[in-house]
Amino acid sequence: KLRDMQLEGTGLGPEAGAGLANLLRTNRSLEFLNPSENPQLGDAAGAALAEALRANAETKLRTLYLDDTGLGTAAGASFAALFRTNRSLERLDLYDNSALGDCADVALAGALRENAETKLRTLKLNGSDI
Repeated sequence: KLRDMQLEGTGLGPEAGAGLANLLRTNRSLEFLNPSENPQLGDAAGAALAEALRANAETKLRTLYLDDTGLGTAAGASFAALFRTNRSLERLDLYDNSALGDCADVALAGALRENAETKLRTLKLNGSDI
């Protein structure tokens, strides 16, 4: 079973992001995903990844690196929605996504306060203009 995907700096774009989201929607074995350093991945793909994880109650994903992947406000809102219920993620790196903005900061913090069962221990936002 696939547990670890290292895709850092491989030139992934929006179509690859949609494919990863489809994978995350049903996958029950992946624990680590790193598509970082792919700035063309984009905001819609980031939002789709978060929505896929939210739809998969049986996900085992613990670590997700999305630094420098072109995330913006849609991804920020989707990750905030994910954090309200997610119980698997322990680390999320969103740094170097300058379009996330201040709204994502407030939404993420509020969502984490609502989820008493969160396992998130590391959230990296530096360089994201938050």
